[in-house]
Amino acid sequence: MLYHMRKLIVPLLALALCSCVSSGPPSQPNDKEWNLLTADYQWLQTLRNAQPVPPPASSRKQQIEILIANHDKITPAYNAFIDKLKEYYGRTGDPRAASVLAREKVVMGDEYMNYLARYDSALKEYREALQYDPANAEATQRVALAQKRRFVSMNGFANVKSGMKEDEVRSLVGLPREDWIKQVVQNSRVYSVWIYPKEDGGASAIYFDNGVVYHTNWNAAAPPAAAK
Repeated sequence: MLYHMRKLIVPLLALALCSCVSSGPPSQPNDKEWNLLTADYQWLQTLRNAQPVPPPASSRKQQIEILIANHDKITPAYNAFIDKLKEYYGRTGDPRAASVLAREKVVMGDEYMNYLARYDSALKEYREALQYDPANAEATQRVALAQKRRFVSMNGFANVKSGMKEDEVRSLVGLPREDWIKQVVQNSRVYSVWIYPKEDGGASAIYFDNGVVYHTNWNAAAPPAAAK
């Protein structure tokens, strides 16, 4: 009797062990998890779209302040979603997850490039997007654009003329980094200078009086080697 009971118990234990092993998270792409992630992403997009956008005539300072405030509001939800998405992708290799991760890298890169003018940081995000999705055309185009904007173009700079407004300057040579804009208020007038790095290591500068160009200097700072 004891022998027969042992013979019965062994298969049951094996069945139980198999059941335990197979009860872990799926290692293959599956619609059940993906649909839940999609719902989370849609909610995140709704939250993102509800944030205020900088008014068309807002200053550089206002644009950055609004961007940072928006980031602070959505960061907890964003981080939670990205963590879940990365875990799912790492476990399943689902190409749909790779596509969303790449898209979010492009979004982050665009913020670095278009608002903060931190082109090296933007390049990092775009290149990481291509690691997730090598065929991503947007990321490929952004890499080329960010590379182009890292240094001020002589041709673009030469087209900046006295009397131009900030938006006109931006269309010609882009925006400098937020920490390369210097501003002083005197007698109710706002004097500012936008500083741009050059490929040779030097810098150029554009000077504004109440948002209007009054002077430019291509050689505002010499390259490090020439400055010695």
